[in-house]
Amino acid sequence: MTDDRTPCPRSTTPPAARRLAVAGALLACAGFALFALTGSTAAARPGPERPAPERPAPERPAPERAAPGGAPLDVLQLNLCHRDADGCAGDDDTAVRSGIAAIRQRGPDVVTLNEVCAHDITTMSRDTGYRAEFAPELTGDAPVRCADGRGDHGVAVLTHRDLGASDGAVVERGFAAQDAGPTRRVLLCVPFPALSACTAQLSPADPAVARRQCAELVGAATGTGRLAVVGGDLNLTAEADVRGCLPANWSHAGDGAVQHVLADTGFTFVRSENLPVDGSSHPGLLAELTG
Repeated sequence: MTDDRTPCPRSTTPPAARRLAVAGALLACAGFALFALTGSTAAARPGPERPAPERPAPERPAPERAAPGGAPLDVLQLNLCHRDADGCAGDDDTAVRSGIAAIRQRGPDVVTLNEVCAHDITTMSRDTGYRAEFAPELTGDAPVRCADGRGDHGVAVLTHRDLGASDGAVVERGFAAQDAGPTRRVLLCVPFPALSACTAQLSPADPAVARRQCAELVGAATGTGRLAVVGGDLNLTAEADVRGCLPANWSHAGDGAVQHVLADTGFTFVRSENLPVDGSSHPGLLAELTG
């Protein structure tokens, strides 16, 4: 689903200034919708093991990017396949290190992560300087655990510090629709001053359940009261299935398989590309948008 249009000339504005422009431009588009937030978007939180950076790493400059007609926003979707070795290229931290390298090299504003361990997120946050939110998947009422003492297994959102700290109720909950497998899939939405970033890994076993979960995920994103972007391993390959869960005028880009980035009406896709991720069965999906 990569956009083959010729990229626009790269911006000459310093990366930090352009990244700060994201917040200003999107706040204007959203009409300061953050005041519409209510407590109804918050959900009972299952008390996940929340990683926190031991100490912030130095800020790393993002590469120059095209900025046609608006503030740029880059979203990187990663499935690190790191619960154990099942279906993955290895059982070590190769995928985590490869993900860190991609973040350092490409400097995305938002990173959405699936099949990742809590301790991996601590490492990635520390080594990139990005802020982190993590939500564990569940088996019954207990978090799914990673092997080798790497903590809970689940999904996460990393954001560049120039987007600011989360400023509202983080939405973290199990989907109402679940397949017959033992894992209870969860969604995570993190609100920031100018946008919300959401992620989930949807059911790999039942496409009908995955479609219902996709609609629920997008509903949670729109329910935060501000513009939203969603990245995730949706386990949906059919174009009709993905578009079927999108509100009117939302758009998306995909990796040609199951990973997608979905964007609210305030965003326009410029291009997308697949990035190699060593140690994972999935590529990284980098989507470049303007807001």
